[in-house]
Amino acid sequence: MPAADGHAPRGMRRRELQTYAANGLLLLGEGGPSEADLRRVRRIRRLRRDLGLSYEAIDIVLRLVDRLEAAERPSHEPPRPTVRITVVGH
Repeated sequence: MPAADGHAPRGMRRRELQTYAANGLLLLGEGGPSEADLRRVRRIRRLRRDLGLSYEAIDIVLRLVDRLEAAERPSHEPPRPTVRITVVGH
């Protein structure tokens, strides 16, 4: 759960969050990190620790993941109507 007092949540150091923000990987708001921010931090940690990726490579991966997730979200546009045409003999 995000910390309302602006401190880093348990298990996350404020300096770690600031480093990610300084590298363009995370946008920090006034009220502390959101649940989406925390998921992003966990993903950054895995990419860095498990795969040994640089911050530049992590930025590319995160942008691609963001695009994929945006494409998978349902759009708010109504579906296009389907028209069925029946051809009757002349």
